[in-house]
Amino acid sequence: MKTTVFIEGMHCNNCAAKVEKTLGTLEGVKSAKVNLKKGMAVLKTKDPLDHEAIQVEVAGLGYKITTIT
Repeated sequence: MKTTVFIEGMHCNNCAAKVEKTLGTLEGVKSAKVNLKKGMAVLKTKDPLDHEAIQVEVAGLGYKITTIT
């Protein structure tokens, strides 16, 4: 499965790296790739993810999720 997460507040490569690392550690995530220019992350998983868990982790880093698809 593929989950796309649109994130506001990332301004540099370090921001993107923090988000990518954090999302990559979520249970069930096989891979996480952040695109800083597009303000989004693409997560690949076997099963659907808990959207609330994604929001909690990203908010804990100081960023805001606008949409999860």
